[in-house]
Amino acid sequence: MSTIRLPSRSRRWPLVVIGAVVVAIVLFTAFSGFVIDLLWYREINQSGVFWTVLRTKTVLAVVFGLLFFLILYVNLIIARRIRPTTRILSPDQEVLERIRDVTDPLVRWALPVGSAVLAFLVALGVTGEWSNFLLWKNSSGATFGTTEPLFHRDPAFYVFSLPWLRFLQGWLFSTLVGVTILVGIAHVLWGGIRPQAPMFADKVTPAARAHLSVLLGLIMLVKAWGYWLGRFDLLTSPRGVVEGASYTDVKAQLPALNFLTIVAVICAILFFANIRLRQWSLPVIAVGLLALVSVLLGAVYPAFVQQFRVKPNEQQYEHDYIGDNIVATNTAFGLAAIQAQERDVSTGPLTARQIADNSGTVSNIRVWRPPVLKENLQSVQRFRQYYDFNDVDVDRYTVNNEERVLMVSAREISQQGLDPSAQTWQNVHLAYTHGYGAVAAQVNTATSEGQPDYVLQNLPPVTSDPALDMSQQPRIYFGESGHEPFVVTNTNVNELDFQQDSSTNTTYTGTGGIPLSNILRRAMFAWKFRDYNLLVSGSISSSSKIMIYRDIQTRVRKAVPFLKFDNDPYLAIVGGRPVWIWDAYTYTNEYPYSQQVDLAQAAPGQDSSTTLLQGNVNYLRNSVKVVVDAYDGTITYYANLADPIVQVWSRAFPGLFTDINSAPQELWQHFRYPENLFQVQAFQYAAYHVTDPTDFYQKRDFWAIPSDPTISASGAAPVAIHPYYQLIRLPGASTEEFELVIPFVPADRQNMVAWMAASSDQPDYGKLTVFRFPEGRTIEGPTQVFARINQDARFSSERTLLSQAGSNVLFGDFLVIPIDNSFLYVQPVYVQAQQTPIPQLHDVIIVNGSGGAVTIADNLQDALKGAVTGQVPSGGGNQGGGGTVAQRIQALLAQAQQHFAAAQAALQSGNLGTYQAEIKAAQDAVDAAARLAGTTPTPSGTPSPSASPSASASPSP
Repeated sequence: MSTIRLPSRSRRWPLVVIGAVVVAIVLFTAFSGFVIDLLWYREINQSGVFWTVLRTKTVLAVVFGLLFFLILYVNLIIARRIRPTTRILSPDQEVLERIRDVTDPLVRWALPVGSAVLAFLVALGVTGEWSNFLLWKNSSGATFGTTEPLFHRDPAFYVFSLPWLRFLQGWLFSTLVGVTILVGIAHVLWGGIRPQAPMFADKVTPAARAHLSVLLGLIMLVKAWGYWLGRFDLLTSPRGVVEGASYTDVKAQLPALNFLTIVAVICAILFFANIRLRQWSLPVIAVGLLALVSVLLGAVYPAFVQQFRVKPNEQQYEHDYIGDNIVATNTAFGLAAIQAQERDVSTGPLTARQIADNSGTVSNIRVWRPPVLKENLQSVQRFRQYYDFNDVDVDRYTVNNEERVLMVSAREISQQGLDPSAQTWQNVHLAYTHGYGAVAAQVNTATSEGQPDYVLQNLPPVTSDPALDMSQQPRIYFGESGHEPFVVTNTNVNELDFQQDSSTNTTYTGTGGIPLSNILRRAMFAWKFRDYNLLVSGSISSSSKIMIYRDIQTRVRKAVPFLKFDNDPYLAIVGGRPVWIWDAYTYTNEYPYSQQVDLAQAAPGQDSSTTLLQGNVNYLRNSVKVVVDAYDGTITYYANLADPIVQVWSRAFPGLFTDINSAPQELWQHFRYPENLFQVQAFQYAAYHVTDPTDFYQKRDFWAIPSDPTISASGAAPVAIHPYYQLIRLPGASTEEFELVIPFVPADRQNMVAWMAASSDQPDYGKLTVFRFPEGRTIEGPTQVFARINQDARFSSERTLLSQAGSNVLFGDFLVIPIDNSFLYVQPVYVQAQQTPIPQLHDVIIVNGSGGAVTIADNLQDALKGAVTGQVPSGGGNQGGGGTVAQRIQALLAQAQQHFAAAQAALQSGNLGTYQAEIKAAQDAVDAAARLAGTTPTPSGTPSPSASPSASASPSP
């Protein structure tokens, strides 16, 4: 008999070393990940969240892992102990007998080890249920204050308890099925099941029959529990016209589930009785009956009822259930609190007196679009390539003792913008650590050159308004930009603060960051980021601190993973320092009878990269305002403690939330009603303002959010118009408020039928108002007015001239501004030279009232005057529109002059490519002016790069 030779000791040691290294790496990775997470949660003062989640995951893993181990191991031990002492041998059993001979010596340790391995894998899978467990565990006493009409339970049962009970039932069922299969294999291996036995009664020993009967009986009991829980799932059933229990669900599916529950219990009793009966006929018949009933009653009968009883008379049968869905949906999405009113509306133009009486509204009309302003900031206010403006946000501030709507953007650090030769490890991680300051511009004005009118600008930030003063702390260490994975502060390398003629340095003095106080911490972070410089750099000392998760989206979502978040965090200047405000949402898809909505469809971001709010929900509340300090990264969660979901999470994480009523007044002044929640509510309200079930079924008076005409004009796929923040005075109100506004059109037409507003100011914060127009009154919608603007002869001529001059025409947000009993339709237009990225405000187009004339001017004030008087002031209509031919020529020559100046600047900086492009653009403008004047321009050629443009090549101003 041959023996297996083990490798010699000298040959084994490399394998031992490799194995030890692998084990050490795995352990160190796990240990360092644990410690780093703990240190980070301590940094943001949320160690309680860390320990609660960890403790919950550990308890779930231990309890369910141990339970699975005991169920499996005990049953395998039972199967082994009741194995027959004698076995029927036949030629077919020789292979099986050999397997028994080989495995028998290993059983003593293989059973516990194998059971433990499977239990470990099961335990890992269970940890993902920590949030459902915490909601169930802490939900005692939490209520929504209403009951659903079928089982008369508070929605709290469905939101907090049902998901956990559903998990328990599913886990028990799959565990018992898996264990039964493994036990059956064990009985085959150890002789309890003998397929080779000649008599059917002898194929399973009595002991094995009793064992399997108990397991199958337990499976039937758990299955009965599943049928019983399945009744509650009917309240979110998608079978009917709307979601929720339908006629078929209540009259056919529910009785079937009740009956199946009883049949499954009977099956379980028969399996248990089979311990004494010792025959399979009755249990097998019962299981077959259960399968047959589940098919006939659980599937075929409901489908038959739906197809042949409900479908032919759907409106009649579904009437009451549609009504239940309407009530639940309006409640779940906060639509029941909407104050809807019918307002008469005029088709005539607004008068000068009305414009004057609403000066607070018209003086805050937006003529700048955030993406367009961002392009301007990147070119004019960036100053250095390592700064970046990630986003532009709309908010209100007190400017010159008057509330004004501004567009604000943070100047953040972007190390990728450094020259490649300057992207050293020290520069990227130790020197260029933070952004500096912000920029704010008026939304309603532009300079004479069509550029933004800044009220906060430059580096360091300069402003004359105290509300925008950032002198206390202008530095931005935490923001929206895609930051480097980490930066280290308080090192031996100077941190660049900002740079003008010379560099200004700073040392971080805030509370943010994790101290690198010992070599072990440095080693752990070096391993996490696979960056050995953290370990060996002599620039790092024991007083240095490392900042991680500086992108506020990653930072906040890691801190509170059980909330959903708005697509747009926004910057606010509060108390002389920048803070980020991010709207967070509590949600569920378990609210009974409520209609689910796809958040990505109902509330898309401005582009696909900003669609953070995703998933299907049938309940949504903006119950949490997250505030992140841009300097030290501190996170504060201001919450509406009246929300039942917030109440439960507050019990799970004591001290996490702060009552929103205790938020500082200065911070309250910058809270906005969230755009994404408003979009979702408008999306649902477009149908659910119809509260009569018959009208709802017939889709009578369904609305829609109009398409953005400026997007459709570019040839892109239609996109719903985005709501816009506007300082307006609502009809019947005495003062202006910061409102979020969106219009509605009929589902199959383009005329406007209503508009909706959400207030952001106290004491009316969150107040939703819908103004509906009387039936029979036709008011133009955005698409119709935009089409008239495009067809306007003056504007069409102007676009042609601009295209001939080598410029791109860009549209701003199309705005519908309600004033008294009429509207102003406002369309800003920008011009961007193809060779330069700086857009300028070129036109403001206003249509005064539905059916009003198209008025074009080069600024808002002149457009307003022209819309009221019918005459554009002299010089209005920037490069065309309402201006004379001479004015158009003068404007084109002025544009050429700007291009020549830009060419000269490019030549002085040695940028020959830009120089050539600017000269071409200037010449194109001169040619267009000459064509307009009816003359043929004299070719001037391209000046030599070695000389400045000659006087003959530059038009006179």
